[in-house]
Amino acid sequence: MSEMILREMAERLAQVDDLSWGMYAFSRDILRDKVSESEKKRMIKQAICCGYEMADKVMSSLGTWDPWELAEKLKLNVEYADSGQIADRVLFALFTPPDQIQIMKEPIELAAKNGLFESLFPMEQIERLILGHEIFHFLEEEEEGIYTRREKVILWKLFGYKSKSTVRALSEIAGMYFSKKINGFLYSPFALDILLYYNYNSKEALKMYREVLSY
Repeated sequence: MSEMILREMAERLAQVDDLSWGMYAFSRDILRDKVSESEKKRMIKQAICCGYEMADKVMSSLGTWDPWELAEKLKLNVEYADSGQIADRVLFALFTPPDQIQIMKEPIELAAKNGLFESLFPMEQIERLILGHEIFHFLEEEEEGIYTRREKVILWKLFGYKSKSTVRALSEIAGMYFSKKINGFLYSPFALDILLYYNYNSKEALKMYREVLSY
């Protein structure tokens, strides 16, 4: 039953456009109410371009789009960790500066038990998509002038002083589309957020699924 539901979800999520995925990312950002709808659309487009441009840049400089080869060339320490759940959060991977990437085994293993890989994705492809996303966060830390670090929103103003902050959603969007390009994935890796989360909380995953389709 779960396999049938996941297959149907995956087929529908594959048709979701990039703008809708961007809105989904913004809906989970603490600063979502600080950005107008028109500004969100502009930022989403620029974040996607940022991810694609970074993919082209690493290909040009390192000669590969393979995430495992990139990790090696960038001298990143990639390791597997057991648990994917911390309190009420589910992590698929984690980049810790300056050069540490952890890929959580639990979400991948749970998906394998539900037949997600056999029917939809090879396990290796999921790992490569997850790794690619975290490699972007490393590159983002290294490149001060990158769009996701330059774009900021105003938190508050006082006597002519403005407090500004970067927008986490833009980093996530750029990371997803960087990973999409280097892996040659046909649709947005954001779909994995929902498909892998289904094994932890199916009701919440279905709620997220319906939300994405509503944009």
